[in-house]
Amino acid sequence: MSGRLLDFKNYVGGSDNVQVLELFADTQQTYEYNYGVDISNYTFTVEHQTLVVDTVTYDRSSGLPVFSESNVTGFFANVTGAAGLVTGRNNSAGTVNITIPEDRYTGQLLPNARTNVPITVLSVTWSDSGVTNPNVSTHRWAILERYKPGASTVGDPELDPNFLKIGVGAVAAFSSNASTDTGRTAGSYTITGLSSSNGTGATFAVFVKANGNTDVDIVTRGTGYRANETIELLDENMGAGGGADITVTVTSVS
Repeated sequence: MSGRLLDFKNYVGGSDNVQVLELFADTQQTYEYNYGVDISNYTFTVEHQTLVVDTVTYDRSSGLPVFSESNVTGFFANVTGAAGLVTGRNNSAGTVNITIPEDRYTGQLLPNARTNVPITVLSVTWSDSGVTNPNVSTHRWAILERYKPGASTVGDPELDPNFLKIGVGAVAAFSSNASTDTGRTAGSYTITGLSSSNGTGATFAVFVKANGNTDVDIVTRGTGYRANETIELLDENMGAGGGADITVTVTSVS
């Protein structure tokens, strides 16, 4: 194996049932789906996730984007839920409106539109709950997020704290045993934890309230971590009030 990252076409699962758009991040569009049959028993799920690809080129003749050399470098959290995105349903006519929402991606954008490009993949999944073992089908939109003055922040998407780089063992999700501990010194702290294994660089924001109630958020995700690895946040870095150290457990990495 070459160790090369998946190209964009492979990452989204091929070209079937994928439509590519270029939209400003604050643009919303609605499309009518016509199934040609009664859809009274159909259920719909809409979800979207923003990926970042390293480069996008364009065909000189058609002006359309070309992904043959595009590699997915990372992603942002998945968003699930069809609330407000499935409307205008006419069961007998077999039609329903699906909305690609505005503000799908609210992070930084590079105006040059060719490097570190956020692409939001929105999937529409439907099935007929009125039959046994129903078929489940999905249609996807791949939306290249484009810079617009007043609606976008100029910057590199890969520098966003919510960006998860693929293949480096960054902390994608975690749990902690932080709880109310009156021995902790109230305050806000940014702490680089001590790993039980090879992971490095993950830092956490710890918020201790006056009653000892404690919240932990991630600041930087680090590299080289593995699922189930633990990270210790020491009391000596949280005011040294005599409270218990906090153990963070890595539940998934990217």
